Amino acid sequence: MAVYGTGANVHIDKVLTNISLGYQNNAFISDSLFPMVMVNKQSDLYYTYGYESWTEPVGGSSRAPGTEANEVPGLAVSTQTYFATEHALQIAVTDEERQNADTPLAPDRDGVELVTDQIHLIRERLVQSMVTTAANYPSGSTVTLSGTDQWSDLTNSAPIADVRTAQRAIMGVLFKEPNLAVIPYKVMSFLEDNSTIIDRIKYSMPGVLGADLIAGVFGIERVVVPGSGYNSANPGQATSLSYLWGNDVILAYVPARAGMKLPAFGYEFVWGYPGGGAQVVERWREEPRKSDVIRVSRRYDHQFVALNSSSETIAGYLIKDAIA
Repeated sequence: MAVYGTGANVHIDKVLTNISLGYQNNAFISDSLFPMVMVNKQSDLYYTYGYESWTEPVGGSSRAPGTEANEVPGLAVSTQTYFATEHALQIAVTDEERQNADTPLAPDRDGVELVTDQIHLIRERLVQSMVTTAANYPSGSTVTLSGTDQWSDLTNSAPIADVRTAQRAIMGVLFKEPNLAVIPYKVMSFLEDNSTIIDRIKYSMPGVLGADLIAGVFGIERVVVPGSGYNSANPGQATSLSYLWGNDVILAYVPARAGMKLPAFGYEFVWGYPGGGAQVVERWREEPRKSDVIRVSRRYDHQFVALNSSSETIAGYLIKDAIA
């Protein structure tokens, strides 16, 4: 893109970058499922490990005097690749807009917040599509509910039993229980009135349910309840609103921090910008338009990292159509 002006080049605006980093839509939850890992290159390999530490060696571990210890083969190491695609959007702030703006409007800040929201909306949709696709899970790690099994049937459904099945499925292949459940707002609104849940807590808990109480009933550390909206209409068309996170529930094992040899549902590989920023705001002047152009950019790739031989995630479980 040509840059017009009087010698002013594209530069990273630290003040606007701070606004962009600080402005987060609290309804977005992709960070909860995919912790960020900063990487030094746009594309590279990362290691995955086999089940050797869970495998008893042939010949056991007994050693007779004067003999060598049983020597075991090392870890079976394989690699996966990531590619941190850059996602960027920009907005023009005109001189006239600045001159006409009344308090509390602030065109530069408002523009950064708008573009940041759209950048993260796209990021959230990518994650939502990825984790609600049944083909990304082994056959025993996904179920589609229907009829009276759906949690919107407040009397006949069995959400606790469904979650227990999910916990056993993850534990059986990862040997770690899921510690995070994503229960979208609509699903949670039915779950809070489900008779199975109410019967479990009615003699010991307050009458008003919430994410923390549901987590306690399910025996899971954390429940997140995304409630973000999405307008699927093109600009200029009639608004068509829906929940971005629909009727599907995800259970996952997410480590407290990213690290070597730690199983995880997934990571967001982020290729930082000069200075180490995960996300930057750049500004430049376009004099013929009497405008400053503000661009927000982030370079990332979301990857499932605890995989089976078919490249399906073993650190998660998907409940499709949890409600009607």
